[in-house]
Amino acid sequence: MPNMKLPTVLGLNTNITLKTGLTTPVILLNNAATTPPFADTLATVNDSLQTYGALHRGAGPFAAKTYARVASAVTSIRQFLGLSSEQQLLFTSNTSAAINLYIRLLALKKGDVIITSIIEHTSNNLPWSYNSEATVVYVNAFADGSLDYLDLAKKVAEHAANLKLIAITGASNLTGYIPDLKHLSDLAHSHGAQLFVDAAQLAPHRPINMTASGIDALAFSAHKVYAPFGVGVLAVHEKLLERLPVDPGGGSIDMISETDIVWAPPSIRHQTGTWNVTGIIATGASCQTILDTGWDNILKHEQELVHYAAQKLATVPGLTMYVAPATYQREDRIGTFCFNLAGYHHALVSAILENEYAIETRAGTICNHRLVRRWFAVSDYDQKIIEAKIIAGDRLASYGIVRASLGIHNTQADVDALVAALINIAKSGPQLQYAPVPAEEVYICTS
Repeated sequence: MPNMKLPTVLGLNTNITLKTGLTTPVILLNNAATTPPFADTLATVNDSLQTYGALHRGAGPFAAKTYARVASAVTSIRQFLGLSSEQQLLFTSNTSAAINLYIRLLALKKGDVIITSIIEHTSNNLPWSYNSEATVVYVNAFADGSLDYLDLAKKVAEHAANLKLIAITGASNLTGYIPDLKHLSDLAHSHGAQLFVDAAQLAPHRPINMTASGIDALAFSAHKVYAPFGVGVLAVHEKLLERLPVDPGGGSIDMISETDIVWAPPSIRHQTGTWNVTGIIATGASCQTILDTGWDNILKHEQELVHYAAQKLATVPGLTMYVAPATYQREDRIGTFCFNLAGYHHALVSAILENEYAIETRAGTICNHRLVRRWFAVSDYDQKIIEAKIIAGDRLASYGIVRASLGIHNTQADVDALVAALINIAKSGPQLQYAPVPAEEVYICTS
């Protein structure tokens, strides 16, 4: 649908009065952490609650309506992900829970190999080591977040006999980098392995077609796609579900006696307990809104805004950007921008932006400690000192960055407001007083 208006997002016209006396709208630039709901998504949820009934737990008019709404939502999510008829959905609480469930379902053995990159988000790093006996092999990635394909090919060749999985982030939460998923799936499949994609950041920014791209399994969170109602989505091949559930409970069986268990069908037995009906309906509604808006419209808006933001941020005096502005101009990246301002702790910059300019950002290592450490060139010796301070309670001792991340609702005016705020901070400093809170890894306004 050409020239379609972009979806309405809640919260854009919310004004607050700052301690400086200025009344201004809140500017939402922390979308990589979470997104507000689409107006249509909330309307769909509110409507569904008027006839909310027991899903799979009863019969009646409301139960039937609820079942139909969930079935419709699942259809939208399947279309959003481009699933094949052999791929099924499981619902969890978030992406991390989905990845932990997936690795336990795989039940890899000692000697099996998982290949991932050295700078993955924590959610696509820890589960492979802590929920599996498989060996995790790390592929090099460059400081700008891009994958070292030569090292990947080398590691795949070295471990071809035991390789079971390549696990990669579909879009970086820090650098915006998007790997070539079709290339990765071809590489994995050529050695009898599978490709898993952490699509938490990819899903709201780029179209996904698991069938066409050859993605075997994928996870994302609804709160990244304008449906913050507590759902994670895991898409896997149906053959993986033929095993016994790793989290058995209500709904996983059809019959149980003192000696026997008749398990529910594979597509049902792993979805134990009462489903998050509201979250699933919300996720389906947001996925459908994105599809109805049209990816061409979304991509045009986003790519223009990413280029604009990279150009404008480069004009701030004393600002260090950890991915060069030219990289955003040259490559297809999502709008996540990491920076620091000379003379200021990263958490203090975020606090000033919050309290004096009503701009939402995020500060810290943001679940990618190894990449941020590389940006600061922290030695092993200094790393140990920092870790000791953190263990003692000083979380502000960590190196870190400020991240501004764009969403479908952002505009050039939002970027201009951020840039103007950073220039004011660089030239004149803060207007208010701030105190560190080391245990919380923040600065609070004390004026």
